[in-house]
Amino acid sequence: MAATIRGGLHLGVSGFGFWSHDIPGFHGLPDFMNNWPDDDIYVRWTQVGVFTSHMRYHGASPREPYNYPNVSDVVREWWKLRYALIPYFVEQGRKVTKTGYPFIRALLIHHPDDEYCWYIDDEFYCGDIFLVAPIINSAGRRSIYLPRGNWVDFWSGELIEGPVMLKDVYCPLERMPVYCVYGSELKVYPYIVQHTGEIDFNKTEIITFDHTYKGFSKSILGRIIKL
Repeated sequence: MAATIRGGLHLGVSGFGFWSHDIPGFHGLPDFMNNWPDDDIYVRWTQVGVFTSHMRYHGASPREPYNYPNVSDVVREWWKLRYALIPYFVEQGRKVTKTGYPFIRALLIHHPDDEYCWYIDDEFYCGDIFLVAPIINSAGRRSIYLPRGNWVDFWSGELIEGPVMLKDVYCPLERMPVYCVYGSELKVYPYIVQHTGEIDFNKTEIITFDHTYKGFSKSILGRIIKL
């Protein structure tokens, strides 16, 4: 998964606007063509997929979530988040086609003068608002670098000033570290749907990431998504 993220970021700085990947990996070890990924990998890769332009479950062995019953409920909630963010993704997709900015972006694209960002290949921007720091180990821990600026923790609503290195951050399997640019406005669809055809874009709502944001569970998304 780490190598896949790295490849996607390299494509982005090379001029590719949209990029897809096989969730939760096409093959693995020890049996190259018949490996079933562990449950935690399945969830962690799903979380990454939610914040990329395309989601596709594909591999040498079955990848449908009903084949992973221990984590299927968690995966379902992340899918709900994906659908809730579709208005934002549509907005960012239009920006890709008009400006050439990639959908997911290496940190150096927004922070070219921050030398540290040139070495980070396991965090990325999703559009203009989200900074995503995937968990790429079974321990659920990682250090996270937030560049210069003001940030809001997507889950807790905590305000954080960068640049700062958050060391040894723990994130349970149900969640992945996500931070939002302070003051940004996120367009969401706060209703459960089964497919994008059910989305009424006239009913979208706005979440503002500032001092008024009290965390995910207290937001309009927390009413329909149990993460």
